[in-house]
Amino acid sequence: MTTHSPRPPKITMGTPMTGYLGDIGPEEFLEGMEFSDLDPAEVDSAQTTFLDCALNRINFGLAEAPADFTGARLSGTTIADSRADTWSIPRANLVHTEITGTRVGAGIVHDSVWEKVRFENCRISYLNLRGAKLTDVEFRDCVIDEIDLDRAKANRVSFPGSTVGVFQCEDAMLGSVDLRGLQPHRISGIHSLRGATIDEMQLMLFAELFARELGITVE
Repeated sequence: MTTHSPRPPKITMGTPMTGYLGDIGPEEFLEGMEFSDLDPAEVDSAQTTFLDCALNRINFGLAEAPADFTGARLSGTTIADSRADTWSIPRANLVHTEITGTRVGAGIVHDSVWEKVRFENCRISYLNLRGAKLTDVEFRDCVIDEIDLDRAKANRVSFPGSTVGVFQCEDAMLGSVDLRGLQPHRISGIHSLRGATIDEMQLMLFAELFARELGITVE
């Protein structure tokens, strides 16, 4: 079986206009705008559409008061050098989106649809992708403490140069998910790894994890 690499996002924005906090609102349609050094936790961002936009040095809020991006739609958009104690963007749609140099405490992104999305040089403590649909998603040179793909559908997903501490995938459906190079200390959902690719070294390293998950005693 051939493992296919994710297809990269295409970002083709021209010269964006300066965007302000007052431009952001529920169900707003924002196109060709650049938002910098803002705290959108102060406004309602639910179901907002960002088309060909740039979000730079954004503070997505504290853990107890995160910005609410529920159902947001990002297309042809970049997020750079930002931070979020809690990144609350469930049931969102990300297409042709690139996120770089960003630190996330807890990413609440369950039931989202991601297509052609790249994370690069990001630090993520916990990423909740339960029930999400991922196609052509790449985590490049990222540090992820825990990623939760329970009940997710993932196709052409890879982690080049990244580290993942806990990989969870109970009842997930995986296709061309490239886990080569990862050395998680815990894997939950071994039986759902069908469709993933690992290398020979990982097979030896994971033998104890596989045996424990499957209830096999090795003596």
